[in-house]
Amino acid sequence: MSQFSSQKQVTLFDILGPVMIGPSSSHTAGVARIGFLARKLFGEQPNSALVEFYGSLAATWKGHGSGDAIIAGLLGIPPEDERLREGAQLLKKGLEAGTAFHINIETIPKLPAGWHPNTVRITLTSSKKHLRLRASSIGGGSIQIDEINGYLVALSGLLDALLVVHRDEVGVIAIVSHILAANRINIAATSSHRKEKGDQALLVIEVDDPIPPSIIEQIQNLPPVFSVIHLPSLEQL
Repeated sequence: MSQFSSQKQVTLFDILGPVMIGPSSSHTAGVARIGFLARKLFGEQPNSALVEFYGSLAATWKGHGSGDAIIAGLLGIPPEDERLREGAQLLKKGLEAGTAFHINIETIPKLPAGWHPNTVRITLTSSKKHLRLRASSIGGGSIQIDEINGYLVALSGLLDALLVVHRDEVGVIAIVSHILAANRINIAATSSHRKEKGDQALLVIEVDDPIPPSIIEQIQNLPPVFSVIHLPSLEQL
C-alpha cells in the first residue's frame, strides 16, 4: 500500500547564450528569453500579461528595444529570431486580428534589496491560471529565473527542468529521483522549496537529458504530487 494519502488536484498556478538581436544582449536577447520561457511555463495563451521592468531596465528599456523583445518572447518568438525588433508591431497586428492578448509594460526604477539590476517580473493570467515569474538578465543573453509564484528558485533554461508541486512529506524527493534514475536520466541539480512545513512544496529538478512524456506522467500519478510542469531547455524549444 502506498505511504501517501490522496489529495485533490492542485497546480503550480493555484499556489503560487544564443545568437543575439539588438544593441544589448542583456536588454534584448536576455529579456526575450525571459518572456519566451514565461510563455512556455504558462503552457497556453494567456488573456493578459503585465511586464514590470526594474532597475537598469526601467531606465533604458525604450532605447535598447527591451519592450519589443519582451513582447516578442511572450508571443512565442524565440530570441534568435529577427522579428525580435518587431514585437510591438506584431502585437498590434495580433490584437487587430483577435489572435493576441493584451500586454502592459510598467517601470519601477527602485530596485528591491538583493535583486539583480536587470530584473523583469511577468504576471500572466487566464480564466484558470495565474503565473507570476521574476527573472534577471545576467549578461551575454543569459538569464536566471529567480522566483515562481512566491517560490525562490534558480533556473537558467539551459537544461531540461521539472517543476513538481507536491505535498510536503517524507519520501517524495527520493521517489521522484528514483524514477528518473531508473530511466537513466541524470540529475544535474535539484532544490526543494516550501512555504510552511507540511504544506505544499515545490521540487525543482534540472537534468542532462530530455524527459519523455511517459516519465512525466509517471511522476504526475504519484499520490502526493499535485502537478508537474516540464520546462524543456531553450535548445529544444
